[in-house]
Amino acid sequence: MQDELTMIDAGGAATVRLLNHSWATYLQKTCARLKSIGQAHQTNGTHALVSRLKRTRPSTYEHSVRVARLARVTGRAFNFNDSRLQQLSSTAMLHDIGKILVPEVVLNRPRRPTRMEQFVLHLHPSLGALLATYFNLSPELRIRTQHHHERWDGNGYPHRLGGEDIPLMARIVQVVDTYDAMVAQRPYSVPRTHNEAVAELVAHGGKQFDPRVIEAFLDMHPVERDGNDD
Repeated sequence: MQDELTMIDAGGAATVRLLNHSWATYLQKTCARLKSIGQAHQTNGTHALVSRLKRTRPSTYEHSVRVARLARVTGRAFNFNDSRLQQLSSTAMLHDIGKILVPEVVLNRPRRPTRMEQFVLHLHPSLGALLATYFNLSPELRIRTQHHHERWDGNGYPHRLGGEDIPLMARIVQVVDTYDAMVAQRPYSVPRTHNEAVAELVAHGGKQFDPRVIEAFLDMHPVERDGNDD
């Protein structure tokens, strides 16, 4: 979608629009089409969704691939067996799948998002859960992908879960997702070094992130020592 996203305030009720077309109408049509496609992929909905993500949101797909790799390595620190590592990889690959339904103009702004764009972005976990249902993914996978933006302190979204009420795999994905967002090239920010990103994760342990996941991440991705250190 190349149309401009705007907020129309009619009597105090904010409405999201894409130029002259209602975003709700766009969502309804797109969801109906995807639901029909999903019904044709009864046995391999994950592959169908990932393929669509790669085709329609390539930068989000590339981010998801990196997050899946980081998550899998971190999962080994929890002694996950091969089956659980595969579940974790699938959770990571699908964590941003709801962005298929977010206008591309919002995802690729060369600046930080506006308040309304942030509102739209915050819908992507719930949109992802909807797509998971359309494509017949397991309830466990749907729940894990839906909660990767919850916070350890309960101030996240979409359901303000906190602590161990957040699925462990979602907590792992949250940490590695945030790490990749910090070290990757973004239109509106300078990439951080590994050590800078790790320091930021540690600073938010016990607030945004599960401290155990931070510890596991550091076990598998230790701080890089300066070449001048003894």
